[in-house]
Amino acid sequence: MKEGDWYYNAVKYVNQNGLMDGTSATKFSPRVNLTRAQFAQILYNAEGNPDVTWTDKFSDVKEGAWYAKAVIWAAENNVLAGYANGTARPNSIVTREDLVSLLWRYAGKPAPTGTTLDFSDASKVSSYAKDALLWAVENKIISGRANGELDPKGNAQRAEAAQMLMQYFSNK
Repeated sequence: MKEGDWYYNAVKYVNQNGLMDGTSATKFSPRVNLTRAQFAQILYNAEGNPDVTWTDKFSDVKEGAWYAKAVIWAAENNVLAGYANGTARPNSIVTREDLVSLLWRYAGKPAPTGTTLDFSDASKVSSYAKDALLWAVENKIISGRANGELDPKGNAQRAEAAQMLMQYFSNK
């Protein structure tokens, strides 16, 4: 990372506020894709890592895994939902619409004021994510790419997550 990088201030913010660490002692890895477990851990960190009572809620989340408490906390707080087959898929990559949906649930599912996403690829937004994306765009948590697309199905990278988190927590 260099001070001139577009994500520099966001990475500094999430690190100083205990939301995200680097991938090592000297690297943040801004272009690495974010997983469901990592995002659950970020929100769990934001809450101060509260005590969690272990449950075998998900077949693919084992007690003692680095993300186990965060995933259970996120599920208990209706932030992260599991899948019909009883899994949480903690290692699945989060898309941009997924990340915003998780953050929206964390925020208590606030109602957006608008009904239209003004992006050339708005038709690609999944129905479960529309209100979340409307809310996030209205609150300047997410913006489109340089080409005018929202890219809802695109993978969310660590730098993008840092930027969205800074926008959310700074304006909360």
